Amino acid sequence: MRKDYEILGIEENADERTVKKAYFKLIRTYSPEKDPERFQEIRAAYERLMENEEHPESSVQIEIPKDKLAMSMYDQIQQLMHEQEYARAAETAKEGMKYYKDAECFQFLFARNSFLDDKSGTAVKAYEELVKKYPQKLYYKSELARAYHMRGYMRKAYVMFQEVYQEGGRNLDFLLEYSLCCLDRQQYDEAVKILDVLVASVPVQKMKNWIPELIQAYMEYFSLCKEKSYSLTKVIESFKVFLDQTRSLLSDYEDMLCGLYLLFFMMAENGTEGVLELLERLEQFVPELKDMMQDQKAKVDERFSPLMKYTIETFASERFFEEKDEKYEVFRQMDAILCNIEEWPNQKKDIELLKKEYPAIYEESLEFWAIFMKSKEELRFIKESILWEYVREERKYQNGKYFEWYPEKRQDAEKIQWDSTENGTFVRDTKKIGRNDPCPCGSGKKYKNCCGKN
Repeated sequence: MRKDYEILGIEENADERTVKKAYFKLIRTYSPEKDPERFQEIRAAYERLMENEEHPESSVQIEIPKDKLAMSMYDQIQQLMHEQEYARAAETAKEGMKYYKDAECFQFLFARNSFLDDKSGTAVKAYEELVKKYPQKLYYKSELARAYHMRGYMRKAYVMFQEVYQEGGRNLDFLLEYSLCCLDRQQYDEAVKILDVLVASVPVQKMKNWIPELIQAYMEYFSLCKEKSYSLTKVIESFKVFLDQTRSLLSDYEDMLCGLYLLFFMMAENGTEGVLELLERLEQFVPELKDMMQDQKAKVDERFSPLMKYTIETFASERFFEEKDEKYEVFRQMDAILCNIEEWPNQKKDIELLKKEYPAIYEESLEFWAIFMKSKEELRFIKESILWEYVREERKYQNGKYFEWYPEKRQDAEKIQWDSTENGTFVRDTKKIGRNDPCPCGSGKKYKNCCGKN
C-alpha cells in the first residue's frame, strides 16, 4: 500500500500547509465524478494526514461507558489512531461494539477508522446506522454526506449535503465539499450560493488559518462567474479583503494562485470589469506570478511552433513547481532535447521571437539553447549519449513527444540492448569511450577535454 505522502506527491513529514496545498491541487484534477477511485485514495490520504491536526470526536458529544474495560479499549483505540493503525483501531472499536451494544463512542470510532482506513463502503454503512440511531446529531449526517461523496454515491451525497445545510451545517470543510458536490451535479446556482456563504463565514482574523481552502473556493467561484455570468461585485470585494489580510503569506501559495491568476487574465481579456485590479494586486503580493503568466502566454502563442510551446512548458515546469517528480522532469528535459535536435536549426526564428516578446523566459533558457549551438557531429553525439537512457524512461512514462512526433526514430532504439526488461540495465554493443580517447565529435581533442568535460 502506498504511503499517504506518496499519494499526495509530497515529502514525508510535510507540514499541514504543504498537505493542504497538495490535496487541493489534486482534487481539481481528480474529482469524484471523473475518477472516483483516485479521488477516494486522495481523500483518504488527506484525512489520515490531517487526523493529528483535527479531532472529529471533539465536534460531537459522545459518552464512554464508565468502567475500566471500556476506558482501556477507548485509550487503546486512541493510541492506535495516533500510530495510524486505523485497521486495528476499527477492529478494536468493533470489539467494543460487541461488549457495549449501546455505546455510541465505539460505533463512532468504528465508522471514523473505517473511513480513515479507506474502507468507504463500511464507513457509509456505519454512519448510516449512527444517523438512524441519533438523527438529532448533525455531525453524523455531515460525516455521512462526506462518506457518500468519497464513495462516489453522488446522488445520495447531494441529498445529504442539502439536508445538513438546511439544518444549519456551516463547517468550512463541509461547505467546500458541498460546493464540489454541487459542481459535480451541475447545480451551479446552488454552488454559487454555498460559496457565497463559505467566503463570508470566515472571520477576518481567522483568514490566515484557511488560506488554501479559501483559494480553492475563490477558484470555483470565479470560474462559475466566468462561465455562467454571475455577478462579480460581491466576490471581488471579498477577494480584496482576503488578499489584504493574507498578503504576507501568499508567496507560499504561488502554485495555487497561478491558476487564479491565469483565470483573471482570461477574464480581463474578455473585458470583465474589476478583474484587472485583482491581477495587479496579485503581482504585488507574489511577483513570481508575472513570470508565470509569461510562460502561460508563451505556451498558447500561435506564432510559436508546437515544439517551442512544448519546450517552454517543460522549462516552466522545472522552474516554478516544487511538488514534482524529479525523475520525470529529467525525462521531459531529455525528450525536449531530442526533439529540438531533430528540428535544429528551424527553431532559430522561434528563439528570436522568444527573445523579443518574452525576455525573462529567454534569459532563463539561454543555457538550454546553448546545447544546440554545436556542430552536427556534436549534436549527433549528444543524441546518442542520452538516447539509451531516454528509451528506458520512455517505457515507464509512455508519454514522450519524441517517438510520437518522430515514429521512425524507434529504429534507432531497436539497436539498444538491455539485460532485463524489468531492471533495464544497459548493455553496450560498442567499446566505451575512455577519458583519454579522441573525442568522437571530431574536434581532435581528448574526450575528457571536449564533450566528456562535464
